[in-house]
Amino acid sequence: MALRTRHRTADASPDAVVVAACLVTTLVPLGSTSVAVALPEIDAAFDAGVGGAVALVTAYLVVTAACQPIAGALGDGWGRRRSVLLGTAGFGVASLLAAAAPSVVVLGVLRCAQAACGALALVNAAAIVRTAVPDDRRGRAFGRVGAAATAAAAAGPLLGGGAVALLGWRGAFVVGAPVAVLGFVAASRGLPHEPRPDGPPPRFDAAGAVLLLLALGGGAALLGELPRLPLAVAAVGGVAAAGLATAFVRHELACPVPVLDVRVLRIRGVVTAGAAVATGNAALYTVVLAIPLLVGTTRAVWLLLPLLCASSIASLTGGRLSDRWGRRRPAVLGGLLMAGPAALLIGVQPAGDPVAAAALLTLCGAGLGLSMAAVQTAALEALPPARAGLAAGVWSTCRYLGSITGASLLGLLLSGDPGSGTGSGSGVFVLAAVAGALSTAAAAALPARPAAGSGSAEGREGDGGRGGDAQ
Repeated sequence: MALRTRHRTADASPDAVVVAACLVTTLVPLGSTSVAVALPEIDAAFDAGVGGAVALVTAYLVVTAACQPIAGALGDGWGRRRSVLLGTAGFGVASLLAAAAPSVVVLGVLRCAQAACGALALVNAAAIVRTAVPDDRRGRAFGRVGAAATAAAAAGPLLGGGAVALLGWRGAFVVGAPVAVLGFVAASRGLPHEPRPDGPPPRFDAAGAVLLLLALGGGAALLGELPRLPLAVAAVGGVAAAGLATAFVRHELACPVPVLDVRVLRIRGVVTAGAAVATGNAALYTVVLAIPLLVGTTRAVWLLLPLLCASSIASLTGGRLSDRWGRRRPAVLGGLLMAGPAALLIGVQPAGDPVAAAALLTLCGAGLGLSMAAVQTAALEALPPARAGLAAGVWSTCRYLGSITGASLLGLLLSGDPGSGTGSGSGVFVLAAVAGALSTAAAAALPARPAAGSGSAEGREGDGGRGGDAQ
C-alpha cells in the first residue's frame, strides 16, 4: 500500500525543504560536468581510447534517465525522505570509490552507481517540494531548485579542473563527496518525516524496471551508433528497440503495481510538460556540447558561462512569474526566447564573431531558465500528491532523454574541423531553433493552473493517480 499523502510537515518548514532540495539536486549536474573535464586524463591513465572515455559520460546520462521513474516509484512506496537520504549517501560513497577505481571497467560501474543514486535523490527531493510547498509558492521553489542545478553545471568544470590539477583525474570524482555530505545533512534536518505505511511495502516491479533500463539504454546506444552502422544493422536494432518498448508497455499495463504507470501518458499536463522539457533540453544541451568542438575548450568557457549564468538567474524569475501568471505563460515566453536567438545563431560563426554569439547564447540560456521552473511545476501538479514521485520521475526522464538525443546527434550536425575554429555550427543551431519552437508549442498546451484537488498536502487519496488534466 502506498504511503498516505498527509505528511507530518510541522517538523520542517517549506524553506528548509527547498534548501535541502537545492543541495541534493546539484549532485547529478555537478557529477556530469566536473568529470567531463577529466576525460583526457582518464584516457591517458587507462588507455581507454576516446570512445571509452566518452562512454563514461554517455552511461551516466543513460542510467540517470532510466532510473528516474524507478526512483519515483521507489519513493512513493518506501518513503521519499528515506529515498533522498539513501540516494545522497550512496552518491557520496560511489564518488569516493570511483576516485580509487583501479580500472576503467570498475570506474564505469561506479559511474553508473553514481547516476542511479543521484536519480533516487533528486527525483524524490522534487516530489517532496511538490507536496510540502504551498501552491502559491511552488513555482518559486522549483525556480530556486532549477537555478541551483544550473549553477552546479556551470561550476562543475571549474571545480573539476581545479581538482584534476591537484589530484589528477581522481580529483574530478572527489569533488562530489563534500557536496553529498552537505546535501545529506540538509536533507536529514530539513525534509519532513513521513508516516509508516499501513501495510507491507508494495511489491517492486523488478521486471518492469529491467525492461525500462533495456529499452532506454538500448535506444540511446542505437541512436549514438547510428551514423556508423550499416543500414541493415540499424534497421534490426530499431526493430529490437521497438520490441523492447512494446514489451515494457504491455508489461506495465498488466502489472498491478507498475514501476511506471504508462496510463499517466493520457494526462495532458504530463505529456505536454515532458515534451516541453525534452525539446528544450535537446536544444541547449546540444549547443553546450558543440561550442567547445567549434571554438576550442578555452574560448568555449567565455561563450558558455554567460549562457549557464543567464539560465540560472532566469530560473528564479521564471519561478516567480509562474506563481503570478500561471504555468503556461512563462513557459511559452521562455520557449520563444530559446527559438528566436537560436535561429539567428544559424548565420553566426561562434569563432569568428564571439561577441554576437555570446549575446545570443545568453538569450537562449535565459529562455531555458525562464521556462523550466514553470514546466517542472506543471508536470508535478499533473498528478495528485500521492504520485508526486512518479510525476517527478517521468519529467526528469524526459529531460535527460532530450540531452541524450542531442548528444547522440552531435556527430551528424557538426561539419568542418571541430576545435580549429573552422567548423560550422549551423546544423546544431538549426536543431536548437526547431527544438525551441517545439518546446514553445508544447508549453502552449500546458494547463495554466493546477488541477482542482492537487494541493500540497491535501490531495486526494486512493484515486489511482488519475488526477490532473486528462484529455
